[in-house]
Amino acid sequence: MDQPNHSGDASDPPLTLRQRLGLVPFLAKMPFAIAVGIFRENKGRSWSRATNIAAMRYVICQKWDIHELRSFIGVNATQLYQAWALQEKREVLTDILPEKAKLHWIGPRQEGSQGRVFLFFFGGAFALPPRPDYFPFLHALQKAVSASLGNFSVALLDHAMAPDNPFPTQLSQANVALKHLLNKGIPPSNIILAGDSAGANLVIQLAAHILHPLPSISAPPTLTQPLAGALLVSPWCIYNVDAPSYARNEKKDVLNTRTYSFIGDLAKKGVAPELQHYSEPISAPADWLKGMDNVYPRILLTAGEEECPVDQAIQTKTILSRYVRDTELVIEPGSVHGEVLIRFATNEGGVGGDWDTIVAFLSKSLAGGS
Repeated sequence: MDQPNHSGDASDPPLTLRQRLGLVPFLAKMPFAIAVGIFRENKGRSWSRATNIAAMRYVICQKWDIHELRSFIGVNATQLYQAWALQEKREVLTDILPEKAKLHWIGPRQEGSQGRVFLFFFGGAFALPPRPDYFPFLHALQKAVSASLGNFSVALLDHAMAPDNPFPTQLSQANVALKHLLNKGIPPSNIILAGDSAGANLVIQLAAHILHPLPSISAPPTLTQPLAGALLVSPWCIYNVDAPSYARNEKKDVLNTRTYSFIGDLAKKGVAPELQHYSEPISAPADWLKGMDNVYPRILLTAGEEECPVDQAIQTKTILSRYVRDTELVIEPGSVHGEVLIRFATNEGGVGGDWDTIVAFLSKSLAGGS
């Protein structure tokens, strides 16, 4: 039997001839679907961004097999990072970690007591690679925070793809990534963890592992002090689609309810009942995250008013506030899931209330570090 592929830079096989032929009607309908999407709720968006969101919705919301979708996308995180670095004329800096994880650096490698790091977990239901717009988003953050603090870099975790590599693979890789940074002598108070969508859930999963070590993966780091904080962008931390905002934003968001349900089932695949508290910490019983303020002393959540899981982002904030007093949620008017990143696909990033709040939060959280 073939073993699961744990490497983040392994690609799915190319589409077969039959699969490629099956794309003909899909591609033929695409211009019409995008045109319809553009004239939906797009107040305040440029034509290019409205077109991009409509195209994303059309592609992702098809009834794909996840392997077919990855084959259609055709690139993985390592390839995207290397292409971005080549385009920007930047050195490729990749750390190879245990558990077949990787860290891709945006900015100089950090180490020692003066190092400051933004450890980022990308979204995609643990099953899809980051989009190309992630890299200009992270680069812009690196430059903006460096302008106020000086030494600061982004480290992007390149993790294995679900469902071939189910939970707790990604948690295990996130755990070794954090330990790698701490082993380089970087103080916990100089490391801030962040993620978007499923990546935001991974940030909370890691806190759950630190509070309640999961025996099946390597031990969590022993923190001598809390980390700098956590940033959760459009957090996707609850896998059901029961919240009223799914119906309210069904025709507005970049994903529809059926697709959220599909990826939720993917994320839950193979998770034993006794491990659900680690996979969905927000859905765990009361006090499961008690002591989280010793991991993340401050948390910022951002969400879009028009994303389907926005009510669950509010619920996530309410639950986290029980354990971390300094918890804030910013809801960006008229925005869909992850739109603060999507803006960078059309060179419109780096502006807006949520962007300014994120930069200020990172700068403030890291300013007190060593």
